[in-house]
Amino acid sequence: MKSMLEVKLVVSRGVQRHLVFVCCLVSLFVLPLFAHAQELSLSGRSSLELEFGLWGGIGTSSTVGLSGTQSEVKGTGYLGGLTYAYGLEENLAVTVSAGVLAVQATSTVGLTSTSQHVRSVVPVLIGVRYYVPDPKPDGKVRPFLAAGIGSYIGTETKNEILVQESRTETAFGGRLGVGVDFHLGSHFKLAALVGHHLMTDFATPISGRRNYNGTGFGMEVGYIF
Repeated sequence: MKSMLEVKLVVSRGVQRHLVFVCCLVSLFVLPLFAHAQELSLSGRSSLELEFGLWGGIGTSSTVGLSGTQSEVKGTGYLGGLTYAYGLEENLAVTVSAGVLAVQATSTVGLTSTSQHVRSVVPVLIGVRYYVPDPKPDGKVRPFLAAGIGSYIGTETKNEILVQESRTETAFGGRLGVGVDFHLGSHFKLAALVGHHLMTDFATPISGRRNYNGTGFGMEVGYIF
């Protein structure tokens, strides 16, 4: 008889790829039709943009054994982030962003002890976004190139009944990407984008890895003001 019962629920990559396809289809062929012909100038305006990463996966697991119960949530790949953009010109914007490249949280409850272990990698980047070709003030579909550089911050925290440990690792890196904005009016937009993260190594691995280089695909929802 097995002494341990393990139950796992993992978001399959097949489901994610179907979700990516559906989102792209809606963005490219349906949503732009709802935008009214009106002034959509971005020069001198700001936007807040929430990005959802669609290339990575999030999995949860729960393990029950004689020694106790362990629960884990683990996310891999680019999971998403928040971006602030300001339009310097109609075809040029500066951006400040923070995202999540990886996260892992583990909780263990035993007969005589309890512990929590949390690890994460967060890129904080300053960059530019260049729209090509030069967009018209009433243009509803605007392709762009994007680049950003900054710090990749890895943190690891461990809490037990009598012990608390925490450490932070910082590495330099950046993100290059291409995307398309779809304006739904003067205040709202959607975007589809692909970006590649490239960073130096952490001095000590975070969640078993020294760097988190890789490509991610995402969808954004933005509010322009």
